[in-house]
Amino acid sequence: MATKQSLLITTTANRADVSDFPTLTGFAVDETTPDGTSTRYLIKTNDDSATWQKYDTSSKAWTDVATQELTPASVMTEGMSKTELEAVPSSAMTGFVGKQVDVAAAMQTENDSQPTINSVTVKGESGTTLKTETVDYPSITLNDYNAVDILDITVTKKEVGDGKVQVLASIQDADGNWGEYQDYKNYLGEVTTRARAISFRAIFTVVTIGTDVATLNSIEVRSRTDNVAVFTEGTSVCITKTYDFGNVMTRAHLVVKHHTVPDTKLTAQIALRNPPTTVKSELLGTGDGKQKTVKLAHITKLASHGFHLYFDGEEQARDTYSYSPTDGQVTYTATTGATVTVDYIYDWEPEKWVEMTYDNSYPDRKDDTLISEQFDYESTSDDMPTGSVGTVRVIMTQLEGKETDVTLGTGTGKAVSYKLAHHARVGKIQVSPADAKWRYKENTDYLTVTAAEGAKVKVTYEWVARPLALDSLIAVFDE
Repeated sequence: MATKQSLLITTTANRADVSDFPTLTGFAVDETTPDGTSTRYLIKTNDDSATWQKYDTSSKAWTDVATQELTPASVMTEGMSKTELEAVPSSAMTGFVGKQVDVAAAMQTENDSQPTINSVTVKGESGTTLKTETVDYPSITLNDYNAVDILDITVTKKEVGDGKVQVLASIQDADGNWGEYQDYKNYLGEVTTRARAISFRAIFTVVTIGTDVATLNSIEVRSRTDNVAVFTEGTSVCITKTYDFGNVMTRAHLVVKHHTVPDTKLTAQIALRNPPTTVKSELLGTGDGKQKTVKLAHITKLASHGFHLYFDGEEQARDTYSYSPTDGQVTYTATTGATVTVDYIYDWEPEKWVEMTYDNSYPDRKDDTLISEQFDYESTSDDMPTGSVGTVRVIMTQLEGKETDVTLGTGTGKAVSYKLAHHARVGKIQVSPADAKWRYKENTDYLTVTAAEGAKVKVTYEWVARPLALDSLIAVFDE
C-alpha cells in the first residue's frame, strides 16, 4: 500500500492561548499511533515575524526548519516526534510566555490504520494555587405539563491529578418553581424526585493548568415521559356520558370488564341529581346606546356555563358584556332599538359522587385475562341522592410500594432469573452482593442476576403497578 500523509495546522479559532500564564512548563501530546503509522510536530507563536521551529536538543534552543511553506512531507521530515516535543524542558518555554501558540501536525500511514491526534497541550502554571470555573447549562424539559419521575442521572467526567468536577442540579416543580442548586445525587435518594424540568451547573477546579484535567463529558437524565408512565402512579378515571332519563332514578347496577393487573384497585361511584332548566330567548329589553344592568327572571342555582347574549338575534362576544351567576346581573351596552335577549341555565346542581357497593367478580368465559366486576347502588334514605340525571365513574388506582432486602436465592456463578412479586421501577433497584451483575426486564418483571457461587442474592426495589385500562362497562339505572 502506498504511503499516505496529511497535515493539520491550528488557526485563530483553536490555537493555544497561554497569554494569561506567567509560567510555562512544556508540552503534552495525546495521540494514538497504530503499527505502520507516525506523527511529527512543529511549533510557532502568533507573532507576525514568527517562523515554524523545532527544538534542537544539541544546542538546547529553538531553530527554524528549512521549509517554511509547510507540506505533509516537509513536516514529517523536519518535525519532532511526540517524545521529542514532550521532552522540551521548561527552560525552553520562556519564549512562549504571554503569547498564543500554533501547532502543525503531520500524520503518516503505510497501511489501512490511521493515527489519531486528540490534543496538543501547552502546560503551564497560572501563578495561583487554584483555578475554578463555573458553567451553567441550558435546562432540560422532562414534561411540558406535568411533573414526572426522575429515574436516574448519569454523569460522565474525567478528572486527572488535582482536577475536580462538581455537578449541581436545580429542578422545576409541578407549579413551575425552580429550586436551589444542590448536588445532583440528592435527587436520587429513597424518595422519588418529580420534576417538569432540570438544569445543571458544573464547577471545574484545577491546581496546575496543563497538568490537571477536569472535564465534563456528558450528563444523561432518565425520566418518565410516556403516557404509560404518567398513569403508572396515582389514579385514572373513566366517566360515562350524563343522561337525563326523564324519571327519577333510585338504583343502579354496574358491570366493568378489564384485564387483570396485579397491584391495582378498581372502585365505582354514581351521581344522581335533578335536571336543570334551560331558558331560551328571554327578553331583557331594548337598547338605547347606554350601558344597562338587568337581572334575569330566574336566579336560583344559575350555571356559569350555557349563557349567551344576543342583540337582534346576533350573539355577542363574551368580553363585551358581564354576567354574574351569583346574583343574575347582566351588564351590556346595546345600540338604540336593538332587541336584547339571553339564553341561560338555572336550577343547575353540580355532580355529587357517592360510592357504589362492590358486589362480585367473575372471569370472562372467552378470555381468561379478563375479569368482570359488579357494583350496586340503591338510595335507601333521604340523604342518599336520587334524580333523573345520572352518570357513573370508575376509578382505577395503581398501587405502589417498596420491598426491602428480599431474598431471591443463592448465587451459582451463572445467570439466574427471578420473578419479582411486583413491577419494579427502573432506576430504583439495588441488588446485593454489590459486585453481582444483573438486568431487569420491565415487560416480564424478571430480574436476572449473576452472583458468585454461594453468595446470598437479595434485592431492594421500589415498585408501582402497571396501568389499568377498561375493556367495557355497562350501567343500568332503575326507578
